[in-house]
Amino acid sequence: MRLKKRGKKCSLKKVVGKGKRKAAKEGIKPQTVKEKDLHKQLVTLLRHKQKTQKFIFFHIKNDVGRRANGFFYDLKPMGVLPGVADFCILKEMETIFFEIKTEKGKLSDNQKTFLKNVQELGHTTYVAYGWDDILEKVEKIL
Repeated sequence: MRLKKRGKKCSLKKVVGKGKRKAAKEGIKPQTVKEKDLHKQLVTLLRHKQKTQKFIFFHIKNDVGRRANGFFYDLKPMGVLPGVADFCILKEMETIFFEIKTEKGKLSDNQKTFLKNVQELGHTTYVAYGWDDILEKVEKIL
């Protein structure tokens, strides 16, 4: 975990044992990891793995509703499906849907429904929470 102290990096050891209030007074706060950053890290990892293993992957951009110049566009009529997993990995005779969450992230009801329906069709699904879990799941997948 990266920490910042008044704009400088700080080790976790400096926070442990001090208590939240004291750490906050000293300006030490943990940086939050964003889901999009986990996605980028996963793409880098998968591209590296493609050098030695045969598979195809792609990120599924799935904004059900999005704003452009102040207007809301409903993309459902174009086939966008709420809850679709973040990534699809294709191996020989195997399709894997991979949902990425931060360590504190939670699946939406639409995501739960999508993953359940995909499993019922005989496909594999994984949900990873945070970078360590992503690494563990990628080792299982590939």
